[in-house]
Amino acid sequence: MFSAAFKAAGAPALATVARLEVSALGRLGPDLLVCDIDGLDEDALELIRRIRFVLPDCVIAVYTGVMKRTWGFACHVAGANCLLSKEATQSELSDGLRDALGSGCFTDPRFAAA
Repeated sequence: MFSAAFKAAGAPALATVARLEVSALGRLGPDLLVCDIDGLDEDALELIRRIRFVLPDCVIAVYTGVMKRTWGFACHVAGANCLLSKEATQSELSDGLRDALGSGCFTDPRFAAA
């Protein structure tokens, strides 16, 4: 589903990885990074902070099923530009990614409703 959402959003070339060290991300230098942060073995907010440090100009999108306003706020404070809900359709994901790439910020409206 993300491949189609990326393409519809006009995102650059897509690479999918299951696990990658933050230092390796710095060498890749992506313009957009989507992170599924649910169920990580490490602190998700600390991971976002480390990614932001290594990729200061990257649009970091967090893909999560936790629809709590406080969680969304914490992700943004940690360095995420974009919050995407796991409840979102493919069209909503591509719209959100397009907004994030264009303006530098997007928050799925489901967070505001939480």
